[in-house]
Amino acid sequence: MNFVRALFRSSKPAKILVGVDKMGNKYYEIPSTTNALGEEMKARRSVESSVSHFEYEAGMVPIEWEAWVRGKRKEPPTEEEIAMREKKTRIIKARAAEVERKDKERQELEYHEGLVAKPVQTTTKGHASSPTYEKVDSTDEAISTGKEFQPAAWKPSKS
Repeated sequence: MNFVRALFRSSKPAKILVGVDKMGNKYYEIPSTTNALGEEMKARRSVESSVSHFEYEAGMVPIEWEAWVRGKRKEPPTEEEIAMREKKTRIIKARAAEVERKDKERQELEYHEGLVAKPVQTTTKGHASSPTYEKVDSTDEAISTGKEFQPAAWKPSKS
C-alpha cells in the first residue's frame, strides 16, 4: 500500500518551523498541498521534543502549543500568552494552598474543642473510603435513648 501511495504522492512538502518554546520544543507545520490526483492534503502540525522519548513527562508541552498542534486553534501561541496563563496558574495554586492551610487549622481547632473525632490510622479491616475514628470510652451506664433494648448500646462491666 505504501508503494501505491508513493506513486500518487507529490514531492514531499517542507516542514516550516513555526516556533520554539522555553523548554526547547520545536513546532512545525507542513502546509496543505495537492497530490498527483488533485486531492487536497490537509495541513499537518508536529512537535519535536527537546528530550528523548524516555525522559518525557506530562506537561512538557505547554497547553497552548498542544492545542495548536491538535488543530484546536488556528494561530500559534505567543510567549506573552503562555506567560500570562502560567502566572494565573501560580496564583490559583497559591490560593488553593492558602485555603487548604486554613481548612487544616479549622479542623485542628474542631479536634481540640472536641466537636469532631480525630481520624485514627489503623490496620483494621474495613472499607477503603471509610475513615476509622478514635474509640469513645465505654462506661457502665446505658447510652441508649430508645424505648426498646438495643444490643450494641450498653455492655455490662467486666467485674
